[in-house]
Amino acid sequence: MTIIVRPIEINEIQDVCDLLSTKFGTISGGKSVEAEVLHWKCFDSLGAVEIPRGFVATKGKNIIAYVGLCPLQFIGGGLTREVSAGHGIDWYASKEIVSAGLMVGGKSDECVEVSFSIGGTDLAIKIKKKLKLWKFLPPVANFYRDLCPAHHLRPPLRAPIWKCFAKVIRDYGRNVFLRRMNPSISMNLHQVESFGEEVPRIMNSCRMPEIHIKRTPGLLNHFLRYPKKNITGWHILFNGVVCGFALLSIIQDGNLRIGKIVDCCLDSLDPSRWQAALFILTEQLHRLSADTAVCYGSTPLIAQALEENGFICDKFYPFAIRDPQNILPEDASFYLTPLVADHAYLCI
Repeated sequence: MTIIVRPIEINEIQDVCDLLSTKFGTISGGKSVEAEVLHWKCFDSLGAVEIPRGFVATKGKNIIAYVGLCPLQFIGGGLTREVSAGHGIDWYASKEIVSAGLMVGGKSDECVEVSFSIGGTDLAIKIKKKLKLWKFLPPVANFYRDLCPAHHLRPPLRAPIWKCFAKVIRDYGRNVFLRRMNPSISMNLHQVESFGEEVPRIMNSCRMPEIHIKRTPGLLNHFLRYPKKNITGWHILFNGVVCGFALLSIIQDGNLRIGKIVDCCLDSLDPSRWQAALFILTEQLHRLSADTAVCYGSTPLIAQALEENGFICDKFYPFAIRDPQNILPEDASFYLTPLVADHAYLCI
């Protein structure tokens, strides 16, 4: 029987959720398999030219594979035009027909000029390393700061009691002894329900030397409509004027509340402004009762600002690119945030 690969249809949302739940389960903080979340991923407007964001492989009446797509545009970093790009998510394939997973992945890749991935399962990384079209670049640094070390003692304990006490002492020690600078300038935050014309103005004012994604009001507002309502939008103000924007999220992972700086953009490359912006965003996560704060330090500017705010690099995520037309510069560097995939609302 012929295998057909095509975009997902709305009436197939629940069927795909059932398949994904067999792979990812329903562990707190893990992959979301709720129908309203998958509907949001595949069909909620991005405010731009729409392309399919979910693909199924069917054999007869049965869905045997699925993959989701986060479509974006790469700009800056020496690019002379916008380049369509996409990050695959929620990959599933039937154990009986694993090749169907490659078929839906290939169909997804055809929709964009450049495909990329940050992190991923061991199997996905292993497959990419075997495929000649995928190239692994320097990994994305994940920075971490403990905002409430006592969370290690919150039941249910994740380790023997003595290990939990040791972690509390370690994290309190880091907070005391790690270098942390007070900002040299003062910034403020204002929560917003939606973004507008300030987004392209800020993007046009900040000439990042790295390749980065094109932020639009439609893209940012799409994340604010995330069904679980745990992503918030913020204006960053300097001297009373909006000079940047940000997204924050709080993710419940068992007894741990993870705070994420999902995205941040300013109208300046002044290091003191970035340090001040990340300072107030971290303080806001603390006010939102986050136990930890997480942010990607994918550029020297961001990494320095995070270190000055007491963050440490605790892990690296593999970063792979598929660029069959060789559109991207050979020595390209990237400014990447959790906004580019499903990392904004997952605890990875």
